[in-house]
Amino acid sequence: MMLFFQLIKRLSILFLFIISSSVLSQEYKIEFTTPINETLFILPVPNLKISLNSTVNLISDGREIECDIVALNVWNSNNAQKFVRLLSIKINKKNITKQNSTFTLAWVESKKTLPVEHKTFTDSPHLIYPNKAWLKESILLHPETQELDTTWYTQPQSLYANFVTNEALLTEKGYPSTKYSQWLFDRPRAIYQLFILTDNKKWFTEGRKLVEFYLGNLDAEGKFTLKNTFDLKYLMPNGLLYYYLLSGDSRIPSILKTLFERSLIWSPSYDTDYEFWTERHQAAALNIAIAYWEISGSDVAKARIDEIIQATVNMVFYPRDEWGLKGCAQHTYKSHEGKAGNSPVCSPWMTALLADGLWRYYQLTHDKKSAALLNAFGDFMMDNGIYFADKRLKNKVLPFYLSSMNNKLLEIKNQWTDGQHACDVAALIGKSLYIKRIANEDTFLLKGLFDVFVQQCKDINIKYRSKKKDFLPMLPPRRFGWTYSTTSDLPWLELWLNNTKYNE
Repeated sequence: MMLFFQLIKRLSILFLFIISSSVLSQEYKIEFTTPINETLFILPVPNLKISLNSTVNLISDGREIECDIVALNVWNSNNAQKFVRLLSIKINKKNITKQNSTFTLAWVESKKTLPVEHKTFTDSPHLIYPNKAWLKESILLHPETQELDTTWYTQPQSLYANFVTNEALLTEKGYPSTKYSQWLFDRPRAIYQLFILTDNKKWFTEGRKLVEFYLGNLDAEGKFTLKNTFDLKYLMPNGLLYYYLLSGDSRIPSILKTLFERSLIWSPSYDTDYEFWTERHQAAALNIAIAYWEISGSDVAKARIDEIIQATVNMVFYPRDEWGLKGCAQHTYKSHEGKAGNSPVCSPWMTALLADGLWRYYQLTHDKKSAALLNAFGDFMMDNGIYFADKRLKNKVLPFYLSSMNNKLLEIKNQWTDGQHACDVAALIGKSLYIKRIANEDTFLLKGLFDVFVQQCKDINIKYRSKKKDFLPMLPPRRFGWTYSTTSDLPWLELWLNNTKYNE
């Protein structure tokens, strides 16, 4: 594989992107590797960069190049003006006259409208982008374009990824690819995020393999077939969405529609007679609706998103009178665990899953209800989401597996395993802190809790420094998903929250 990429690197085409529009005026240079005479490219584009009302030209050696430029997808958000999210560039082969060619892609706003077509490609387009920051913003990993050092996060992740993408190693540890439980928490998404953060093409390739495996085990009705019964948790849309934005694969929009329609079986509105409800299922339904709306702009999907968020608002801010406000989506122990007990409970790590979807929707729309929920989740973590280990673990602070509001006998905790959720809980707290800082709220104590869990996240992975192999096992393998799928913005949140202007 490395020899293949080295060969391709010798056959590179240099693209010079000049952005000239009233939205942004800046110059980008990107170099990407591709076989000589390749003519089909796709460019993911951050929001607010290229208006759909634009004239776009490709120039080389001072002359306009004949090509076909099409918007494959647009940003769906609350903006009245539409912006390109995925751009296809098809160059006439006769214009590739030498091994290394320089092209300039220039655009200005105009009265013309770029064509929007959901093309089906016979050959896979080659992905191009100026830099990692551009790609992060195109996929919406965090709010701002910014290069930052993520090595404390990505170096250990890469070693764990070498394990969870190696079928022989997984099988050796008792997890053949047919063992369905390991596929929870969207492994393709976590791998694609590793590619975006590191720019290592290996993870782009491995992400595609995982997507193809997932699609190969998804039936026409949206059921993950490795599990005998339908389970909403196995409808994992974000890895598919990322794959589409990095490849333009025309299969994905219809597949996401199928997943969305299947997910409608979940009722997001909760009452105390509900036989089964968890934050994890609410999160799965929300993520599917958001991903399908992002790719399609469907009004039905948008209404579903708002329905799920409103139902969650009702749970958090209008609980039963005797329960009181706790800052989380309170539901009974019985509805969560299937056992007797009507005391209210909340799960910190499942709340982190729910927060991730709210965070994405907030980035897309600045939705006030999503912001309010994220804000409240931080209060829950501070007041009811944590406990202290005993002296064998130096009394360190840990997140509950399941927190009970008024019956301590119903708490579920294990000081030896609850620390495995340090990274995802840290990301939950960081997202809440972001909202609180924007609202100019006092964050001193919550910021201290964030720092504690970030350090625990770093400590979990500290053994990578003394590695003897090029991989580290992570068991059970689904742990890789919950550790990394909702936490790619954690290094950015740490940097943003430690910015001196917010600590004066």
